[in-house]
Amino acid sequence: MRVSAAAVSLLASLASASLDSPSLLQQFYAPRRLLGNSFGNPGVNATYDYVVVGAGLAGALTASRIAEALPNMTVAVIEAGSFYEISNGNYSQMQVQYDPYYSTMYVGPDPEDYQPLIDWGIFTEPIPGANGRRFHYAQGKTLGGSSARNQEIYHRATKGWYESIANITGDPAYLWDSMFPFMKKSFSFTPPDVRFRAENASNINFTLSAFDIPGGPVHLSFPKYAQPIASYGAEGYAAAGMNAANGFLDGNLLGYGYWPFTLRPEDSTRSSTESAFLSHTAARTSLKIYQSCMARNILFDESKRATGVNVTAGGMKPFIVHARKEVIVSSGFIHSPQLLMVSGIGPREALERHNITVISELNGVGQNLRDTPAIGGVVHHTNVPGRSAWERESSSFDAVIERYLTNGSGPLSSPASDFAAWERMPEQFTTNMSRSTLEFLRELPRDWPNVEYVLQASERILSSAQTASDTGVIGTILTSTTSAGNVTIQSADNAVAPVVYIGWLDSLEDQELAVAAYRRARTIAASISAFGDEIAPGANVTTDAQILHYIRTKGMGAIHHGAATCAMGRDASNGAVVDSKARVFGVSGLRVVDASSLPFTAPGHTQGVTYAHAEKLAQDIINAVNDV
Repeated sequence: MRVSAAAVSLLASLASASLDSPSLLQQFYAPRRLLGNSFGNPGVNATYDYVVVGAGLAGALTASRIAEALPNMTVAVIEAGSFYEISNGNYSQMQVQYDPYYSTMYVGPDPEDYQPLIDWGIFTEPIPGANGRRFHYAQGKTLGGSSARNQEIYHRATKGWYESIANITGDPAYLWDSMFPFMKKSFSFTPPDVRFRAENASNINFTLSAFDIPGGPVHLSFPKYAQPIASYGAEGYAAAGMNAANGFLDGNLLGYGYWPFTLRPEDSTRSSTESAFLSHTAARTSLKIYQSCMARNILFDESKRATGVNVTAGGMKPFIVHARKEVIVSSGFIHSPQLLMVSGIGPREALERHNITVISELNGVGQNLRDTPAIGGVVHHTNVPGRSAWERESSSFDAVIERYLTNGSGPLSSPASDFAAWERMPEQFTTNMSRSTLEFLRELPRDWPNVEYVLQASERILSSAQTASDTGVIGTILTSTTSAGNVTIQSADNAVAPVVYIGWLDSLEDQELAVAAYRRARTIAASISAFGDEIAPGANVTTDAQILHYIRTKGMGAIHHGAATCAMGRDASNGAVVDSKARVFGVSGLRVVDASSLPFTAPGHTQGVTYAHAEKLAQDIINAVNDV
């Protein structure tokens, strides 16, 4: 791609006041207060009431909520990374999907697609369902965690999904009506500004009653731009028998439409838990941030109460951050179980193999890993311009940048593919499925979709098409799966990466559903008038075996929705690790607050449910103090 001198100058001005947003340091500053007051001192032992390990989506939110609600308590949050605005520049802050200004830079499957300042560099074990390949599985190592790195897609789970959590935990607090206030609490919603969208992309369904006014600190809105290919989505989905959805916010995902994003509507920059929570809370509360510090293990007293964590920072000597009340682990679905295991909580055999003293024998730690994998998609030629329309010509790119700098509009304001549909697999595509697959599909709540179809222009998922022309795809994602992976340790030292097995397509049920999803995607694509000939898998790929082979060899990919490795449940006998308030079984003063403590992953994308999950559990922690 050619970038002119004018483009370079315009890009440099992104750091200026043209976007009219406070600087990073200004957000952490309060009158008559030193900036350093917001940060802990590495290498120095310290004591707080609450210690949160991990300042990702859930951890940053939880630490902030506790500090705000309990002003007489002290809170520390320990994060191995630092500020993504500094460590990753506009690749994180702008969150757009187009090269080279692309939010998913450094999340690809290859080892070289890895940025160590913001990512843990996790590489999976070989995955049979992906033809034995190993994948780089990106995980945010930065303040804000994966909310600082994802594509900002937001929607809510279904009422039936929440009912399933209530049933498995025995806690009606997880029913939709009880969780709905927590779904709204984080967000300030701004309706779409249709002045900047094409007329045929301005009919966006949403309900203002799905949000509080004025709402929370995280911004939520629709981009000031719609992907051109999205305008053709309704005709294809409707012809396939689907209905328009009501914004994916009311407990029903079945149907098609545009989804909102966690972005600041005034300048179309990312809104994360770092920018929305930490940067403001730390300036006005007792919250202390330990950035670029890594929690190594949790400490317990003789009564098995968590009393703090050992911490290291660079080459400094280890130090202890003590906790008077609770340690809250929010390190994500990979590192939360790892931290528990190196601290003596987990399967006895795994711990004793590494000479770790068993504090609480919990066989479920690191097990039950659930994910919603992308399985590729059906690729077609199209005459609808994608990114190539402005990437190939520097003058066009200059104009795109100018639009973004002027009012935060245009292609650079668009975080990701913006038009999608969910459905339960229609009966005509299930007739040849095995009995076990049919039983699995029948047992799911009726509102739990099996597949997500994302209408996309050319991007990473299309690399297998091997074409330079404009292309469109019905991307397919499995949203109900039976395959399970696991996380375990290969050392008592958590600086050594854990062993991560992602069990994509291990089960017959998932294989059959994946094949059916491709067949269904082809029927949708056939009704999209902007699509020409199929490029991939190709007209010669027709049998179930051929389709499955294509998926395994060219289709599989991570969209980073792993969950449930410290799963909730009624007790440890069924593999649960925490109770419905995220308290770890067998010890006291220890909780796990992140997607790992969900009992299963959500249909669709996990950002929305993780926000609600963290809000609910943060309130449980606050209530435990206020109710005394």
